[in-house]
Amino acid sequence: QIPAVQWKDLGGLASVKRTLCELFYASMSYASTLIQLGVNTSACGVLLYGPPGCSKTMLARAIATECSMSFLTVLGPELLSMWLGDSERALHGIFLRAESTSPSIVFFDEVDALALRRTSSALPSESAATDRVLAQLLVELDGIASKSHIFVVAATNRPDLLDPALMRPGRLDFLLYIPPPDLYSRCEILISALGSMPVSMLCDSFVILQLARCSALCSGAEIIDICRHAALYAI
Repeated sequence: QIPAVQWKDLGGLASVKRTLCELFYASMSYASTLIQLGVNTSACGVLLYGPPGCSKTMLARAIATECSMSFLTVLGPELLSMWLGDSERALHGIFLRAESTSPSIVFFDEVDALALRRTSSALPSESAATDRVLAQLLVELDGIASKSHIFVVAATNRPDLLDPALMRPGRLDFLLYIPPPDLYSRCEILISALGSMPVSMLCDSFVILQLARCSALCSGAEIIDICRHAALYAI
């Protein structure tokens, strides 16, 4: 599917949006120019990391909408199976589907559930399932390196738990930190969240600014939840 999420639905994050546009638009629109410069135009992999509730999933959906690309979501824990070979087969099928619907984005949410750092444990059976899935994921990422218009985006709150092999050049080689919203971003989130609510005329830009200052330690998801609770209290 092509998500119905646009840049205007995301408050703030101007530098992050600009970076994502440069990454995806360059590969989609300026392939011939990149070839002339000797730059590889194959698909790129992006890892979005940062605190929870900072719009990592929404960013992936928005870039798919802006570039008119199909969007395939993979939830890490749901891909794991107790049956031998099922997880690897399902993962291979996802990339086959992405190739048939290209240009496409394969989005791995909570990728740390699939790509934990491998260790030499005394009990290898404890991590054998996730190790096999990680090995299959690395093979698939290497396989799409020669194909264009297939992009992989992954999101995690704990990049320190990921296996280093996943983040080498040619796989998830572009790491993008999604920070908590700053003052300007919080103002935009509040304006967007309150836009569909019957807010008093007294709620002008000064009040929005004061609310943004009071929510300095909140993530974007928490600010939206505050607005939702305000509506519930009004009822």
